[in-house]
Amino acid sequence: MVGKVLNDRYQLEQLVGSGGMADVYRAYDNLLGRSVAVKILHPQYSRDPVFIQRFRQEAQAAANLNQPNIVNVYDWGIEDSFYYIVMEYVEGRDLKDIILQGGPLLPERAVEIGVAICAALEAAHAQGIVHRDIKPQNIIVTGDKQIKVMDFGIARAAGGSAMTQTGTIMGTPQYISPEQAQGRPADPRSDLYSLGVVVYEMLTGKAPFDGENPVSIAYKHVREDPLPPSMVNPDISPGLEAVVMKALAKNPENRYQNAMEMQADLERCLEGAPVYATPVLSAEEAARGATMVYPAGRAGGRGKSRTWIWIVVILLILAAGGVGAWAIVRTTGGVKVPPLVDKTESQASQALEGLGLKLRVEKRVRDAGKPKGTIISQDPSAGSKVSKGGTVEVVVSEGAELVSTPDCRGLAQGAAEQALQEAGLEVGSVSQEFSATAKEGLVASQSPEPGARVAKGTTVNLAISKGQETVLVPSVIGMTKDAALQQLQSAGLQGETQEEASSLQPTGSVFEQNPAAGAKAPKGSKVIIKVATLPVKVSVPPLTGLDQATAENKIVAAGLKPYVVDQQTLVKAKVGTVLKQDPASGMQVDKGSTVKIYVGVAPPTTAPAP
Repeated sequence: MVGKVLNDRYQLEQLVGSGGMADVYRAYDNLLGRSVAVKILHPQYSRDPVFIQRFRQEAQAAANLNQPNIVNVYDWGIEDSFYYIVMEYVEGRDLKDIILQGGPLLPERAVEIGVAICAALEAAHAQGIVHRDIKPQNIIVTGDKQIKVMDFGIARAAGGSAMTQTGTIMGTPQYISPEQAQGRPADPRSDLYSLGVVVYEMLTGKAPFDGENPVSIAYKHVREDPLPPSMVNPDISPGLEAVVMKALAKNPENRYQNAMEMQADLERCLEGAPVYATPVLSAEEAARGATMVYPAGRAGGRGKSRTWIWIVVILLILAAGGVGAWAIVRTTGGVKVPPLVDKTESQASQALEGLGLKLRVEKRVRDAGKPKGTIISQDPSAGSKVSKGGTVEVVVSEGAELVSTPDCRGLAQGAAEQALQEAGLEVGSVSQEFSATAKEGLVASQSPEPGARVAKGTTVNLAISKGQETVLVPSVIGMTKDAALQQLQSAGLQGETQEEASSLQPTGSVFEQNPAAGAKAPKGSKVIIKVATLPVKVSVPPLTGLDQATAENKIVAAGLKPYVVDQQTLVKAKVGTVLKQDPASGMQVDKGSTVKIYVGVAPPTTAPAP
């Protein structure tokens, strides 16, 4: 597809990404003179009316949105049975890649990004559009730290077709809302749940729910409560944790009711002001009946919420009976267990010894998400109280199983993917690039590099060769040497200078080039240019009377070129010697000039008459 022009306007330049439904190309808008992104529906879907409707819907929905944090959609159409959408070309990294490479974000930065996403969702929801697939992969962070929300691929107008087939749930399992997981209609609050998952992942480095398959993950969204993010990252403030947990409420009625509400609470976190979200009760606070304090003017509005919390607390205490009473007594004395998760064994042991407690490793397990030697979980949990001298059991990570990345360079894409799968690795993005070493259609480069030791299951990105890039050789005849070299460099070529004396060309100018102007040459290859220099004057040596060989050697030694002319002579002694020369001996001529020597030869013999 690279090189194809859609609608006589959009020239496809490079494949930059591939998804389950479409490929994305960087392209050039020949009409407006700008780079754009073109999303092209995969051929196998072009005859499927459901996918065609979904694809058109994305274009029509997103084209109506005009907000700085939303990727603009410019155009869409059909070309040779290919359906395509033309979008703003945004250079940057997706949020998922940033988290994977750098780990959890600083809470302040996570809040700033959350505020920007809220602003984008508020604009979309105001148009009656629900995104339905908010996830870090759809959040782009540009080079100047701007946030862009993209891919309304499963967005729908509120009240319109849900675009959901029987038995099919649209969205990404780790970020899907409970109502979507149950096949119920999504509304703006569903996007806010997904945003809560994204903020949770920015703060902790991982999503609140994961599992072996989409069904198990969806079950957790519906049935299980997430671990409070502060248990993973103690730097998270109670206010910010309250915002995240409110967004992750199972019942949409208990979440923020619109993006503006959530944005306002996030901005309060940045300002250090109290949030309106109800803080999470710890076990100790619940046991002693802690009272929550709310900002002025909002306490009355939270009466039902507080009543519900107290009902739950009382029921838990009654149900627990004697065990509950023992737990209350336990919290009033003993030593408070510190948080050990993510610490090394040595750090954890030192922390416990300082409190008079002991560490016991219950087991060691492989965990790709935790470095080797760090603690995955602990029992009792952080904040619990145990008797002095007690033991805290921990599960320690053995780290990920490491494998070596195979060398995929020079392989066809299918063979490369098979090699990666056999090594226990995943195929990541597949892009295209020019290559001077790999034949067209074969793998030119990969990331991570061949031989790198990586965790099993790591994603390896492949770049397929488009062949060697060629450029047009510009004309540099008549230019000065410096101007010619600059012109060749601008064209993607290297200039190699050869100087040659000439009295016919302006000194310092280029009078010959190879390859010639207009030829196609590999990008980065050499173009030889000849530059005229001032001729050097030399004296013509005396040659008359010398034999031919000696005369020629003298001419060459003087920096000149010999040219021999045969001249008949009747004097036998002069045969083979120079009879005369031109120019004459002692004349000053340009170095490299030609000197004629007339060498005597015997006249032809005449046969006697019969």
